[in-house]
Amino acid sequence: MEGVLNSQRSEVSIVGAGPAGLSTALFLAKKGIRSTIIDKETFPRDKICGDGLSGWVVTMLRRIDPALLGKLQSLPAQLPSYGVRFFAPNMKSFALPYRNAKFPNDPPGHLIRRIDFDQVLMEAAQENPLIEVILGVTIDHIDHSGDQVFMTSTGNQLWTSDFCVIATGAGSKLARSVVPHKKEHKHQATGIRQYYANVTGVHEGNFVDFYFLKEFLPGYLWVFPLPDGTANVGAGIRTDILKKRKLTLKQVTEKALIENPHLAERFKDARPISAVSAWSLPLGSRKVPLSANRVLLTGDAASLIDPFTGEGVGNAMWSGFAASEHISKAFEINRFDSDFNKKYDKFVYNKLWKELRLSTWIQRLINYPKLFNWVMNKVTANPELQQSLIRMIDDLDERKKLTKISFYVKLLGRSRG
Repeated sequence: MEGVLNSQRSEVSIVGAGPAGLSTALFLAKKGIRSTIIDKETFPRDKICGDGLSGWVVTMLRRIDPALLGKLQSLPAQLPSYGVRFFAPNMKSFALPYRNAKFPNDPPGHLIRRIDFDQVLMEAAQENPLIEVILGVTIDHIDHSGDQVFMTSTGNQLWTSDFCVIATGAGSKLARSVVPHKKEHKHQATGIRQYYANVTGVHEGNFVDFYFLKEFLPGYLWVFPLPDGTANVGAGIRTDILKKRKLTLKQVTEKALIENPHLAERFKDARPISAVSAWSLPLGSRKVPLSANRVLLTGDAASLIDPFTGEGVGNAMWSGFAASEHISKAFEINRFDSDFNKKYDKFVYNKLWKELRLSTWIQRLINYPKLFNWVMNKVTANPELQQSLIRMIDDLDERKKLTKISFYVKLLGRSRG
């Protein structure tokens, strides 16, 4: 190609070195498939996030390599986390401990800044002989129309490969230029994050706290403890609602920390130790195309963030696993075309869609403060209901009860009893 400074080739090229891209490369390496990761940033680098890693992330790390999970668990930069606390608009609260029946000796979740977590994955990739990592390079064009993929960078370098995985994160113009889909505010959330010191009231099990305050619904404010006595404090709400209400999320959050009695007590001696950072979250509340000829989307570029919790790292890492499974089959039968790659879309949504759809339903449910308060009042007074909600963490069928009228009829019956 005219004007190209140099050309490099690999079996699979991966654009983006977040958890989705790095997991894809690590899972491909387990299958003996070489890949090249290209990212515009250099590492270590910060990433705006809530900094909470769910049990789904723990499972993915163990699947990549138990030693990788062990490395995370030994880091002083992480805290083991054993559950979550929900606070209703009326400030009734309920603590849900995570369950880890299969590996009872391992913490079920972790709290760690993304700059530290992503570095763990990056080092694993850099140490793997089947993975080449190229940092500080921006890919600005991908031509995937022929019998190989051509990627060019801002510096006019060229990479070619048989397959390309785009893991460029939220709001990726590159992803939408290759696999077109419309960006809609009702399927996006806006989040802000700021680090604080001296936040009190942390649960002894390092539970993460979600405050479903009326002014944030159907979103929430969160407080996630971190290992050095600091906390990740932020808020998120659907972008269309934010715009409709003409809210400034930073101002609403700061007001809540001062005026809400419970939060004011926790933050009376706290001080911010970072600037406020904002970002967009592409929610998995609709199905979007995930593939094209010789191309797959993973992670946030594939809009796989949970609409209720806002958690995206677990689904991002699992999508890396799914991409590696599909690519391995593609090489086996020498099929890279768009029709074959639709099997990847089907694979991903067969696994994730039921839960994403249910989370979307729950997100809509919590937009009704009176109903949310009423449910929380019943739950806090009833141990049987508390156990049911604990089971809902791991059991999708149990969680589906939230969508059934019979669940609320039983609550009403208990309230009359």
